[in-house]
Amino acid sequence: MPQAILTEPVRDGTAWVAADLSRPEGVLHELTPQHLGEISAFVNALGKSALSLHAGRAVWRDLARETMPELSALTHATAHRTETHIGTAVLRGLPVDDLSPEEIRGLYRALGAVMGTAVIQNAEGEYIADVRDYGKGGLDNNAVRGHQTASALRFHSDDGDLALLLCVRPAENGGASLISSAMTIYNELLTRAPELLGLYYNGFVYENRGEEEPPAYRNAVFGYYDGQLTCRYFLRDYVDSAWTRTSVPVSDLERYALDLFEALAAEPEAVTEYALRAGDLQLVNNNVVVHSRRAFADASAGGQGRLLLRQWVNLDGGRVFPTTLCRHRYGMRPRRDANS
Repeated sequence: MPQAILTEPVRDGTAWVAADLSRPEGVLHELTPQHLGEISAFVNALGKSALSLHAGRAVWRDLARETMPELSALTHATAHRTETHIGTAVLRGLPVDDLSPEEIRGLYRALGAVMGTAVIQNAEGEYIADVRDYGKGGLDNNAVRGHQTASALRFHSDDGDLALLLCVRPAENGGASLISSAMTIYNELLTRAPELLGLYYNGFVYENRGEEEPPAYRNAVFGYYDGQLTCRYFLRDYVDSAWTRTSVPVSDLERYALDLFEALAAEPEAVTEYALRAGDLQLVNNNVVVHSRRAFADASAGGQGRLLLRQWVNLDGGRVFPTTLCRHRYGMRPRRDANS
C-alpha cells in the first residue's frame, strides 16, 4: 500500500476545538426508560444462555439485537458517527449499580459486539480489561501498562478503532478524561512544523512491555491512505523506555517532535475534559482523537476503588491501513495457556 503525506489541512468534522463541543448533541446520549427496559430483557436472556465472554461476536451481537433493538440501533449509529464527527461520545445511564459483575460484563460485551469486532488486548487473552490501580506503581516500571496504574496518562491512542470505557465506579478523587482532536493537531503541525511531518509518518520505536515478541517495534503516528488521514499516537512512556530493549536512545529531534505533539493536544482551546459517572460508556475513536487521564486516588480504607472496563473494537467496514500504522489493531497474541 503506497504511502503519501497529506499536505492540506483536514476540514471535516473530525477536526474540532473545545468550543465546538459546547452543545452536547451527538456526543452525550442519555438512556431512556425504553432502553432500560430492553436491558432488563437482555439480562433475563443472558441468565438463561450461560454465554462465555469468549463466545463469538455474532452470538453476542444477535442477542443484543433481539433483546435491545432500540439501544442496539443507537449504539451502532453512535459508534459509526465517531468516524466522521467529533470522534468521541458517551452513552449515559447504564444501570451498573443494579447488575451483578457478570451481568455488567455480559451487557458490555454485547454492546461492543453491536459496534464491531472486539480484539484481544493482552497476553492473557482478555477481550475486556479492568482499568484500575493494580498497585504496581507508575509507567516508569517497565512491567506496567497504562490501564494498570493510578498515575496520570499522557495523550495517546489505543489499538482498536474504538476504545470503549465503561465506568463501573469512579475514583474518589481525580481520574477525569481529556480528549483532543488528532486531526486538529495535524492541522497545527502543517502550520507550525511541516518539516517534522516525515518523522511522524516514519514513526517511533515502542516497547511491548513484555506482552509479546518482538520486544520493541516501530509504529507510525500518522498515515494517509485511501484519502483518509489516520492517527495512532501510543503512550510516550513506551518510546522513552524502548532503549532498554534496543540499546538505541531516543534522539533529540524525536523528543522534540513528541513534546510538540503532546503540547498541541493539551492546548486549552483544543482539549475537552470531563469526569465519567458510574454507568457512563465512553467511546473514543482512536483513528481521529487522542485521549489522556488525570491521576486518581481512592482514599477510603477498604473501598473498592475506581474501576473502568475497556474493550478495543474494530468498526464494521472500517478504514483500511497497514500494520505499520497500528501493529496491534487486530489484537495481541495470547499466551498458549492464557485461556486454558
